[in-house]
Amino acid sequence: MKLDVAVIGGGWAGCAAALTLAEAGTRVTLYESSRTLGGRARAVEFDGQTLDNGQHVLLGAYTQTLQLIRHVHPAHADDVMWRQPLHLAQPPDFEMTCPRLPAPLHLLAGLLGAHGLSWAMKWQAIRWAHNLLRTVTTDDRLTVTQLTARQPDLLNRLLWHPLCVSALNTPPAIASARVFSDVLRAAFGGRARHSDLLLPRCDLTALFPAPAARRITQQGGKVRLSSRVNRITQTGSGLTLGLLSEEAHHSHVILAVAPQHVAGLVATLPELASDVTALAGYDYQPIATAYMQFAPDFRLPHPMLALSDGPAQFVFDRGQSHGQAGLMALVASAARRLPADWVRLAEHQLVRLFPTRAALSHHSIVEKQATYACVPGLPHPTTRTAHPLVFLAGDYTASPYPATLESATSSGVQSARALLEHA
Repeated sequence: MKLDVAVIGGGWAGCAAALTLAEAGTRVTLYESSRTLGGRARAVEFDGQTLDNGQHVLLGAYTQTLQLIRHVHPAHADDVMWRQPLHLAQPPDFEMTCPRLPAPLHLLAGLLGAHGLSWAMKWQAIRWAHNLLRTVTTDDRLTVTQLTARQPDLLNRLLWHPLCVSALNTPPAIASARVFSDVLRAAFGGRARHSDLLLPRCDLTALFPAPAARRITQQGGKVRLSSRVNRITQTGSGLTLGLLSEEAHHSHVILAVAPQHVAGLVATLPELASDVTALAGYDYQPIATAYMQFAPDFRLPHPMLALSDGPAQFVFDRGQSHGQAGLMALVASAARRLPADWVRLAEHQLVRLFPTRAALSHHSIVEKQATYACVPGLPHPTTRTAHPLVFLAGDYTASPYPATLESATSSGVQSARALLEHA
C-alpha cells in the first residue's frame, strides 16, 4: 500500500509526527483547525505584540523535544533556547541553585546551600530525595501529598509542592505521586544537565511548529491551516476525512488532537471504543497567564521566580528571555478557583516583592482545558490503536511524563515510527 497519511492536529505532537513522516519520504498532510500552529503551546498577538498562550519551561531531561528544536534550528539552536542550571527561588523565603556537579551531587549541594531552610530540614530533604532516586517506581495509588507527608510543611510549601504544580499542573492533594517521582528521577537521577531549565527566547510557534512546517513542505508534504476535520470514516482500504466543505482520502491517520476531541472524530470507528472510554474519565485543569507591561527599566533579579500568597505561582521576565523590556508573565496553574480580580491580585503579589509603578497594561489568557489532571491510576492509551490505520499522538498517551511538550513530541515521533513499521 502506498502511504498517504493525514495528521490531524497541528500542535507539537502533530508537527513532530508529520515531520518524522515527511523526512522518511512519506506523503503526509497536516491538518490544523486554527490559523496558527502549536496547539496549546502557540503564539498569540495582542496589540501588535507577539506573546504566547501560556509560559513553558523545558527540562534538560526533555531530550526528544530538544533534539527536534535543534533539528529545525540547525544553526541557531542556542539562540532560541536559554539553558540555565536549575535555580528555584520564592523570594524572600527560599532560594536554591544546583551547581555544575555530577548528578545527584548537584542536588545534594543545591539543598545544602539553599536559603530559607534549617539544617534539619536540609537533611530531611536530602534523605527523602536520596531514597526516592534509589526507588525504581512509586505506588501509582498515592498522591503527591501522601508521598511527601513526612516532609516538614515548610519544605513542602517552598519546594516539593511548587515543583509538583509546575510539572503536573495538578494540585498536590490529587496529583499522581508516581508521575511526580518519575519527573524527579529524570531530572536528578541521570546527568546533571538533565535538571537544567531551558527558557524559550522566541514565541512558542516559532520555536518548533513553524520551522517544522517549513521542513514538511520542503519534503513534499502539505500543511493546511484553518482546516477543521469533523469526522473520520473508513472507506474501503483507507480513511475519509470530513471537512467543512469537502472530503479527503488517506491511507492512514495520526490523530494528534487534545484527548477531549478524540471521541467526536472516531464515532464511526468501533475499534477505538476502548480508547474513547478511557479518555472519557479524564478531568482537566486550567492555566491562566497575565501579561503585565511595566516600565521598560523594570527587571527581576532572575528570569523566573516562584510567588506565594496569591493567585499566581510563577512570574517570568520576558525582557530577559524575549527582549520584551518590562513585560512580565504571571502564571496561575491548576487555576480552577481564580477570583474575578485575579490579575489585580497577581500584580500586587509582584509589586509587594519588587516595588515599582503600576503596570501600564494587562492582557490575560485562560486556557480552560490546558492539561488533563494528572491523578493516580489514570489510564494512558498507546500510540497504536486497535484500528490498523489509526494512530494516536498527544501528551496524554503512555509516557513517563505528565502533559508536557516532551510527552507531546515523543508521542508524535513514536506514532509516526509505529505507523511506518506497521505499514
